[in-house]
Amino acid sequence: MSNKGETTRKTSRHILKLNGKKKREFLNSFDRIFSDVDGVVWARDEYIPRAAEGFKALANAGKKFSFVTNNGVRTMSEYAQRFKELGIEFNASEFVYPAKSVVQYLDSIRFKGLIYVMATDNFKNSLREAGYEFIFGPLKIIKETYSELANHIFSDEPVRAVILDVDFNMSSLNLIRAHLFLRHPDCILILGASDKFLPFAKGVDIIGPCSFAQIIADSSKKRLITLGKPGIELAEMLLKNFDIKERKRVLMIGDMLEQDIGFGSQCGFQTLLVLSGGCNLEKMQAETDPVHIPDYYADSMGDFNEFLKDFKKAEV
Repeated sequence: MSNKGETTRKTSRHILKLNGKKKREFLNSFDRIFSDVDGVVWARDEYIPRAAEGFKALANAGKKFSFVTNNGVRTMSEYAQRFKELGIEFNASEFVYPAKSVVQYLDSIRFKGLIYVMATDNFKNSLREAGYEFIFGPLKIIKETYSELANHIFSDEPVRAVILDVDFNMSSLNLIRAHLFLRHPDCILILGASDKFLPFAKGVDIIGPCSFAQIIADSSKKRLITLGKPGIELAEMLLKNFDIKERKRVLMIGDMLEQDIGFGSQCGFQTLLVLSGGCNLEKMQAETDPVHIPDYYADSMGDFNEFLKDFKKAEV
């Protein structure tokens, strides 16, 4: 018998361990899927076995799906080519990634002014194509004197937004410069990819852009506008862009507890974790925050092949 006041831990259910009735209820409970890409469809440069077949099976079952990624390192043409190789339908207009969301946000607030950006060339190209002016850097090693530091961090350029995303060349010089730009009361702080850690190799995570953005937010006392998962601003944008009326009829699929499952929970969606990427079973079972505990889980998207086969057999 549980003690009075003791809370019941949310239980995640493996989709292949559901009985026939529960499988039917689950399949009929959602119409649209939002899915992460890395760790779900592929892991870095390797396709996850049978993941593509899982998406195709869901499409054949009448489910609509769109992809929402925090990874803006690849170009749109690279994404399109990869999905084509896998035979997965790719709709660029419904593909959600940080640079695209940041541009939409800037457009929505009718932003005018100069931007200081710490991001990849792909991200910068998105800003340029949208007509926004920006500066970056410096990308150099300086002489270790305060006078030389001052020469590179102080500027009278009218920066009114600091934007941060994945940036392989970021330095303390850039962070200090961003902090100084944010002293202006009208300068806003925007984060694209919001990962605290990035899965880099099996068992290896590296520091993600959110960790650096938090340093700037804490030092400048500025609100961090987050347009990557699990940002509230991205959630609001997604719900509006896709005209979501019944949130519980949406399934969010991902491989990360905070970014994907937390994002789905925040949106009011059902959630499913795949164990083919950045989270293993032990980590999932050790999670205590109910917002980060998925409703369902699967070893990979490939499990949906067997799931739907079992479902069809049960219907006969």
